[in-house]
Amino acid sequence: MSKSGRGLIPQAGDGAETLVALAMKRATRYLSQVRKRYPEGFTQLNRMVRQKGAAGMPDWPDWCWAPLGASYAVVSGGDPNRLTADDSRTADMGRLGALAAWRLTKGVYWLEPDAADVHVSRLWRAPNVPVDPKLGAERFVDNLPQHCVYVALPQSNRPLEAGVLHWPLGLFIHLEHDASNARPELRILVDTDGTWEGLEPHPVLLDRPTLLASSRELAAGAMGTLLQSLRSLSHVDDSEELLAELSKTVPFQVWPAIEAVTDQGVVIGRWDMPGERSERAQPIMGNDGPRWEPTNEPTRWPNSVRGS
Repeated sequence: MSKSGRGLIPQAGDGAETLVALAMKRATRYLSQVRKRYPEGFTQLNRMVRQKGAAGMPDWPDWCWAPLGASYAVVSGGDPNRLTADDSRTADMGRLGALAAWRLTKGVYWLEPDAADVHVSRLWRAPNVPVDPKLGAERFVDNLPQHCVYVALPQSNRPLEAGVLHWPLGLFIHLEHDASNARPELRILVDTDGTWEGLEPHPVLLDRPTLLASSRELAAGAMGTLLQSLRSLSHVDDSEELLAELSKTVPFQVWPAIEAVTDQGVVIGRWDMPGERSERAQPIMGNDGPRWEPTNEPTRWPNSVRGS
């Protein structure tokens, strides 16, 4: 474990309260790391969002706080600078985009076993044989409780065997509106080991019919977030073979958690105030236009089928 991740990694036997507390600390530290790497990053993104839809400025749906194109401009330094595929800052675009949206509400979510189990049993026929989940932008646009959420994952009795993958500590989930083609995307930023470099971005194309179809298109295209070996499978016609291989990738492994946090049947109440429900951030309207103010402290949100 790298020095930067020491002290914030769960230990065997840690309960839900400890896991969520550590997740809150990790996510807060990631915000500090953004400020060190890109001191004006949040200020620049705030400015772009405030100019949204103004004359000569791009526009996008409200469910996306800021398209990743805005994060690209911050990370690259703006025109005429470009990031190459092997530039170590390329992944920072996804990291910055997720954290900029998460800081607005700083919600950390925990799936109670009843909320997680119903989706694990529905989406996995056997430990290594997943069902191919249906997508559809409406579900996620309507039901993702905040612009970006962080879901802390259990580290014992995990719902699935991750195979060659390291089971993550948690994941940020947010929505993306690709400015170049207007495609809706679900963006997963996986917290693999508590370090900045261990934050791995993974896109899901919500205008594809299923997760398999999205994964297949991404594996065949230029977006290199899937295992490199899957590119050779991009033209395989046997969907069962593809499912068997793609089940080893992060999106399939964590999909039950994503479905649970966007399930209308799951009750999300605040940890210390069970009657309160999570909501997306709203701008403060002033004479000079909308202003976005991030919340001060992280909040904890347990998810349960039974509710409180």
